[in-house]
Amino acid sequence: MSRLKLWVGLIVLFGAGMATGSVGTSLYADAERMHRGERGPASQHDRIMKRLTEGLSLTTQQQLEIEPIVSRAHVAILDLRFSHQREIEQILNAGIADLKGKLSSEQQSELDKMYAGLQQHWQLSRDYLEAHKKGAKP
Repeated sequence: MSRLKLWVGLIVLFGAGMATGSVGTSLYADAERMHRGERGPASQHDRIMKRLTEGLSLTTQQQLEIEPIVSRAHVAILDLRFSHQREIEQILNAGIADLKGKLSSEQQSELDKMYAGLQQHWQLSRDYLEAHKKGAKP
């Protein structure tokens, strides 16, 4: 019975991840249309600051005071995310292996390309995080 619960839990977790990914992709695509050419964590930081500045009508002084807070929080989130990277990749790899059994060879190839794009995105974020930890401006 406990194996069944484990599998059901994993399937639910994977389904939730897929749903979150779909919604996230949709939101990302909308944001991408508005910010063509701006990608990666550095531009994300800039978009956060712009959104706060415009949404809260921040003064220049407030922007200067808030920017280090935003930067610190952004880096902490990335750091937390990458501290769990191994577990995330294990879950994704198991899910992808299961998915491939249901897909045609063309679909499997496309799934591999999608995952490679995700890994490239992760690498950009890792590089940004490492540069930030070393004190360099990414």
